[in-house]
Amino acid sequence: MLFNMLQDPDIINAVQGEHDFFLVVLSWLVAWVASFAGLDIIKLVRKGSKTIWRSTWLLAGASSMGLGVWSMHFIGMHAYRLDFSVSHAPLPTLFSIIPAILGSLCAMAVISRDNPSHRALVIAGLGLGIGIGTMHYSGMAAMRMSAELYHAQDLFLLSLLVAVGLGIVSVYAYRLCQHEWGMKRARTCAFIAALCVSVAVCGMHYVAMQAAWFLPTSDAGTPALYMSHWIIYLIGSVAVLIALLALIATRVQRRLHTSERHEHMTQTRLLEVISALQDSVILLDEQARIRLCNAAFERLVGISSKQLEGMPVSQLNYAEESHSLSKHIRQVLDKKGEWSGMINALSANGESFPAWLSVSRVIYADSNDQDYVALLSDRSKEQQAQQRIHYLAYHDRLTELPNRRALQEKLAELGAKKSLPHPYAFLALFDIDRFKVLNDSLGQDIGDELLRQLGGRLKQWLETEWLVARLDGNEFSLAGTLASHEAPNAEQEAMRFIDEVVLSLTADYLLQGHTYPCQLNVGVLIFQPHDREMTPQLFKRVGLALLEAKQHRDGKPRLFHQAQEDELEERLTLERELQYAIEHDELCLYLQPQVDAERQVIGAEALIRWQHPTRGMVSPGRFIPVAEKTGLILPLGHWVLKEGCRLLGEWRHMPGFQDLKLSLNISVRQFQQPDFAEQVLALIQRYDAPPARLTLELTESLLLSDTDSTIKKMEQLQRVGISFALDDFGTGYSSLSYLKVLPLDTLKIDIAFVRDLTLHMQATPIAATIITLAESLGLRVVAEGVETDEQRVVLARLGCHIYQGYLFGRPSTVKAFSNAIVEYDAVDHASFT
Repeated sequence: MLFNMLQDPDIINAVQGEHDFFLVVLSWLVAWVASFAGLDIIKLVRKGSKTIWRSTWLLAGASSMGLGVWSMHFIGMHAYRLDFSVSHAPLPTLFSIIPAILGSLCAMAVISRDNPSHRALVIAGLGLGIGIGTMHYSGMAAMRMSAELYHAQDLFLLSLLVAVGLGIVSVYAYRLCQHEWGMKRARTCAFIAALCVSVAVCGMHYVAMQAAWFLPTSDAGTPALYMSHWIIYLIGSVAVLIALLALIATRVQRRLHTSERHEHMTQTRLLEVISALQDSVILLDEQARIRLCNAAFERLVGISSKQLEGMPVSQLNYAEESHSLSKHIRQVLDKKGEWSGMINALSANGESFPAWLSVSRVIYADSNDQDYVALLSDRSKEQQAQQRIHYLAYHDRLTELPNRRALQEKLAELGAKKSLPHPYAFLALFDIDRFKVLNDSLGQDIGDELLRQLGGRLKQWLETEWLVARLDGNEFSLAGTLASHEAPNAEQEAMRFIDEVVLSLTADYLLQGHTYPCQLNVGVLIFQPHDREMTPQLFKRVGLALLEAKQHRDGKPRLFHQAQEDELEERLTLERELQYAIEHDELCLYLQPQVDAERQVIGAEALIRWQHPTRGMVSPGRFIPVAEKTGLILPLGHWVLKEGCRLLGEWRHMPGFQDLKLSLNISVRQFQQPDFAEQVLALIQRYDAPPARLTLELTESLLLSDTDSTIKKMEQLQRVGISFALDDFGTGYSSLSYLKVLPLDTLKIDIAFVRDLTLHMQATPIAATIITLAESLGLRVVAEGVETDEQRVVLARLGCHIYQGYLFGRPSTVKAFSNAIVEYDAVDHASFT
C-alpha cells in the first residue's frame, strides 16, 4: 500500500485532496522557527569544553530541529483535505519523528566541526534529506482511511531529490555564511540555514503530497464535519514553545560561558601571573607574616616560597637596616594604610642595589580580614641610565671634560659659599687660533684629535678647587681660586699661572703624523666670589677679554678691564639710540659747498648729522662705525639717499638752485645690495629729482669686491644721468686698472694730501700725479679739505679748479645753506663760514 506506483491516475479514477492555505503557511513557519532554534545551538556545541556537554547540546539542537520538521509534516498532513474520512495511527505517527531527529543530528554534527571536508558536508546534506524523506513517507504510512494510496512515480522521485538537494544546500549555506562572517554572527548563519531547511522540508512535503493519489473503496464515507483544528494548533504551539525554550536556553548558556570566562582567573592562574612578574610581589597578613610571594622575591632572598610562607618579614634581611625600615613602614601603614619610597635592597649574596618599595593595605569586601601587598622593583638599570644621562648632560663627549653647564653651576656654587679661604678667583677662556683652517685643510678628524689632546693637557691642571671645561667648538675654560688677598697680587698670580698653562697648551701637537704648532687666544677675568655676581655676567666679561685677544692675535693673554665693559655698554646704548633716531627722524643733513675757480658754488656734499635730545650733536665718527658693525648702515644710508633725492626735487623748482649738484656718500654694504640701483631709481622718480644733478661718492674698498656687479650697477645708473665720484683717492687700495674699467666721473683728492701741500714737499708731487692721472682719464678733480688760500693757489697751479673745504664754507644745515646761496651774489661771493 505504501509504494503503489502508477503511471496514469485517470485509468483507475484516483483522486487528490486540497490544501488549507493558512495551515500550509503555519507549517512552514513552525519548520523555520524550530530549525533556527536547533541551528542556533551549534555555537554552544563548539564552545563546550567537555564531551558530555557538547553531546547534550548537539542532541538538544537536533531534537528541536527534528521536532520542527515533524510538526511541519503533521500540520501539513492535516492541511490536506480529502472527500473521505482520514485518521492517523498514533504510534507510527510518533515514531516518524525519529528519522527527522536523526537527519538533523547528522547535519548538525558535521557543521559544528571547525573545518569539515566537502565530503562530510555532502554526507550531512544527504543525511538531512533522507531523514526528511523517511519521516514524511513513514508518516503517510500511518494514515488510516477507506482508500488505497498510490504515488505518481515521477513526482515521488522528485520529492526525494528535493529533500536531498535542499538538504545539501542548507548545510553548505550555513557553512559558507560561517566561513564569511565567523562565529561572531552565528545567529545570522543559523537564520539563513534555517530558511533553507524549512524550504527543503516544505518543498519535499508538498511535492510528495502532489505525487499522492487516493482510490476510495466502496465503504468510504464522507469526512467528519465536526473535526477540530485543536490538535494542529497544539502540535504547532508545542513545537514553537520548545524552539523558544531552546533559544532561551542558548542565551542563558552563553551568558554562563561569558561569566565563566570572566571568573576563570582562579587563584592558580593569579599566582602564575604574579610569578611571571619581574618585580617582587609579597602578600603579608596583619602580623607581617608572608602568605604568598612570587619567584622574583624567592630569587632575591634565596629562599623557596614554601619556606617563606608564615615567616615574619622582620626575619628577612631584605634591605640595609631592614629592622628599622620595617618598623618605620609599619608606623606609616597604621596611619595612612600605604607607604612607598626608594630603599637600598639587599640580594641573596649581600649586594646592595637601589629599589622602589611600595606597601598597601588590602581590605576584603566579604570579610574583616586585612592583608598587605608589597611590590619591590629593582631600579638599578634606571639609576645607571640616570647617571649616564647626568654625565652626558654635564660633560663633553669628545674630550670627556665638563661642559659649559657644569662650569656655570660650579661657579654658582662657588659664589653661594658663605666663607671662602681665598677672596679672589679667576676665569680664563682659551680659543684655538685658526682652528677652522686646520679643519678645512687636514680634515675634521684631525681637528677632533687636536681638541682631545688639548683637553688631555688641560686635565693636568685640574685641582680640588679648580674646574676645567670645554665650552663649545674650539673654546675651553679654566677656573679656580687664587691665594693672593690683594687685587694687584691676584692679577699677577693669575697671569703667571695662565702663562704656564698657555706654554703647556701651545707646545707642538702630533696629529696623525702631522706636527701642529697650536696658538691660543686667551681672555682672563679676576673676580671675587663673595660679590656673588651672576655667572652670565662673568662669562660676558671674560668674553670681552677674549675678544681683545682675538683682535691682537699675538698669543698673549688679555686681562679684563672695566673700561672694556663700559665701552661695550656705551656701544650697545648708542646702537639702540641710533636705531630709534633713524625711525623717529632725529637725523639731519648738513651741506658743505663745492666751488669752482671763480668761487662760484656749483654744488654741495651732503653730510649726515645726529642731533641727540640729551647728548647734543653726536659726531659721525662715533655713530657711523657702530652703524657699519651692526648693519644699521643700510637704513641709515637709505635715509640719506631719500633725503638727498627729496632735496634735489625741491631745488628743481627753486631759482638759483636748478644747476647745483648734490653729492651723497654711499657705503660699501649699501651699494652691494642686489636692488641698490632700483632703490635709487625709485627715489628719483618718487621725488622728481633730476638724476643729472646727483653724484654718488664711492670708496676704494668697494673696488675690492665684485667688480663686475659694481660696474653693472654704475652703468645702469649712469644711463639715466647719475654721476659717480671716487672719494678719498690715494689713501686706500688705489689701482690704475680699476680706474680704467670703472665708469667714474670724478676723483676726490683726500684731505690728507691737501693739508700737507704747504708743509711737506712730498704731498705736492702726489697731488700733481693724481690731477694729471684724472685729466688723462677725462675725469674731474675735486680737492677736499681746502682750508687756506695757499692750498687753493697750489691746487690751481697743479690744474685742480674745484674745491671743498672750510675756506669756502663749513657744513651747515639745509636752511642755512639755502639762505647763503640766496645772499651769495649780494655779498660778492662771500664765504659760507
